[in-house]
Amino acid sequence: MNIREITKRIKWKEGTSESSKGTSGATKSRTIKRIQTMADAIEAQFPTVRYCNQIKLKHMKYLKEAWFDNEGFAPTTMSDYTRSMRLMITALDKDRHWFGHLGLVQDRTRGGRRVVSRVTKTRSRNRR
Repeated sequence: MNIREITKRIKWKEGTSESSKGTSGATKSRTIKRIQTMADAIEAQFPTVRYCNQIKLKHMKYLKEAWFDNEGFAPTTMSDYTRSMRLMITALDKDRHWFGHLGLVQDRTRGGRRVVSRVTKTRSRNRR
């Protein structure tokens, strides 16, 4: 599956000074590779889904509930894939609706890894 529509919406943190380092190339490539692997797993299980915009909530549920377990990932690898899944869902602009169903809502008070990427929101071309 071509994930270009997803990856072009992801913006990575740029390092402007010594105190704020940007995202490393290795982090970018690992995250993109994980998103590609998940998209390929969806396409293998659901052959009719050939484009990013065809991905639905049931496909993400398959990844989270079946594919993660079948692959036998270690807990840290599973959390890395979950982080990439959050980014993928946000890039598809489905985060408000899908995070609750998938149990991906984060508690901001618990902390976690620093955010090194964000997703740009598209605007309608007809707006002024």
